[in-house]
Amino acid sequence: MVDFRLINGRVEISFEPDEEYGYEAEFNQSRSSIDEWLSHEKVRGEGENSDPLTIKLLVELYKKVDELSNIIKNQHNPPKPLKFHHQTSKIGYEGFEFDDECLEVGVIYFARVNLPLFIKREVLIYFKAVTPKCAKILKVSRGNEKEWNAFVAESDRLEIRKAKNSEQ
Repeated sequence: MVDFRLINGRVEISFEPDEEYGYEAEFNQSRSSIDEWLSHEKVRGEGENSDPLTIKLLVELYKKVDELSNIIKNQHNPPKPLKFHHQTSKIGYEGFEFDDECLEVGVIYFARVNLPLFIKREVLIYFKAVTPKCAKILKVSRGNEKEWNAFVAESDRLEIRKAKNSEQ
């Protein structure tokens, strides 16, 4: 039995068993240098008078230009594809559930979660299978926990609206 709340929500997840934490380097480097710089500037109080939306869009633009620059210089190393690709049927702050039984109970997995947002986000997580269909999140990559939680909260709001509309 699952000891955390799940709501209807679909996200695409690529994953693979990783008991030895072989993807730890990718997991730890998921935050770009611009994100690090920006968080240091916020701590120092710089940018208090800046528009957060403009800064976010500029950061995303910087990342795209940086990515294109690396491709041109042949420094682009795409991440290694993961073995399994499935879509969730339910999500939550602490875990998620798949439609089909695709997990081995007790196994730790590394995953890339593709959040269907306006600015596409790939959230890196480690999770442990608690049932053949259900997983408990162990770790979310630094800086991506906020995006995951915001996505779950928005999905929850949509479910509440659906329930209210069906009552009327």
